[in-house]
Formats: sequence, structure tokens, C-alpha cells
Amino acid sequence: MHVSLVIFMLAICLTGFSKEKSIESKWAAQPPTIDGLDDDWGEVVLTSEKKVKVDYAVRNDTQNIYLLFIFKDPKFLSTINATGITLYFDTEGKKGKDHSFHFNRKKVGPDELIAYMKKQGEVLTEEQIQTIKAKPAYIVYMAERVEKKDQEASVTAQIPATLRPAFRLNIKGKEVTYEFRVPLVKSEISPQGIGAEPGQQVKIGFEWGGMTEELLKRMGGTAGSGKYKDSEDSARKYSSQRSELTTTKPSMPKKYSFWVDIKLAQNQ
Repeated sequence: MHVSLVIFMLAICLTGFSKEKSIESKWAAQPPTIDGLDDDWGEVVLTSEKKVKVDYAVRNDTQNIYLLFIFKDPKFLSTINATGITLYFDTEGKKGKDHSFHFNRKKVGPDELIAYMKKQGEVLTEEQIQTIKAKPAYIVYMAERVEKKDQEASVTAQIPATLRPAFRLNIKGKEVTYEFRVPLVKSEISPQGIGAEPGQQVKIGFEWGGMTEELLKRMGGTAGSGKYKDSEDSARKYSSQRSELTTTKPSMPKKYSFWVDIKLAQNQ
């Protein structure tokens, strides 16, 4: 009787312990083209995250994990155009942020573009560099692995384009679709891989919106150390000071995030 009670109570605790959804990735027999469109995802079954009105789907093959991420309501986009979106990958069932990638569409100058391409493992000839420098600015879909403060990314050899992180977005009416590619297995030719293999369980976190230094400056605040959290703290102080002088308290842009457990598919 006592044993049964213990088992019952343990089951209740375990049920309430994991609040994240658990879904199965589908095998990508043909890698989707990363173009922000879902036309090559076939009859995809979407999972909904109702609190932010986002639908998403996951596929993988032996090399990469692919994610389709659809905003159904523009109000939940927050400041994503300024902040971009960050994806976190944890292979130990926690909410670790050691493996994270930041995706953002931004306007950059030629020098920043060249530095980004080299960081991604692109080998540029002098002729290509001069061609890039001939234009003053570019719109770039930047997909970068976020390294720890004490860890610098080092790329010593050319990385195949299909083994680099990538994303595109597409706007259709009120819907905004993001499509991502993130390398799985970590190796010499795929140094940005998250260290996961088909059949493995991976916890994925999505995060976007909130404050940036640029937005803070537009509000008239003082820039902090350059980190989003510092900017948010400064913005809150700024809002507090403003509220003492005005009857309407400035609203802060919201940051959204959620996690999901993914069972990676195996070759079928």
C-alpha cells in the first residue's frame, strides 16, 4: 500500500517536472531548400505553441536539423527585426545554452560581410574580396554560432555550404515564415555542429524580441555594456525615470521564448 502510494506520488512529480512539449522529427529524405518557403516540406504536420501563436515543424538527416517556424500573429514578432532569433540546442535534456545560433537579417558594409563569410568557412579570392568591396552595403541573412565569452570561433578550413547554419524568412499576408538549417554532427568539416546524431533526443529553445542597444538609444537611454540584458536593465531604469515625469509609462518590447523536446529521426 505504501509502495503504491510512493509510486503514485512519484508519477505525479515526474509528470509536472517537464513542461516542454515532446515531438518527433521527421526524416528529410531530400533536404529542404532554405528559402523561407514551405513548398518543399510536403504534407508537413505542424505543432502549435499557442501562447505565442507560432506553428513549427522539425526534420533532420544525417548532417543537419531543419526547422520551419511560422508566426501566425504579427504582434508576437516583438522586435525580431532588430534582435533576430536565437536557437539553443541541448543534448543532455537540460536547458543548456552552450550550443546556440543567432539568426538575423541585417544591412552590413563590405568589410563586415567579408569577415562574416570568412568566419563561416568561406574561402575568398582577392578578386572576390574586391568585388564585394565595390558595393557600399548588403542585406545579409546572418546565421552565426554564438561562442562563449572565453571561446573564439576558429575556422581553419573551408566548410561545405550544406554544413553551415543558414536561414531565410518569407512574409505572406500576416504570416511570417522562418526556415532554419543547423549542422548536427560535429567534425573537422562541420566544426559548428551541435554534437547530436539521428535518433538522439535534443532539447531546443527559441528566443526572440526584447531590447537592443540601438532601440534603447532611440528611446533616449544610455547604452550599457553591449549585452542585451544590460540594455534591458538600463531600459527599465529609463522607463522608471520617465514614469515619474509622465502619466503614461512607456511600454517595453517583450522578449519571448519557449523550449521543446525533439526526438531526432533515424534513416528510414
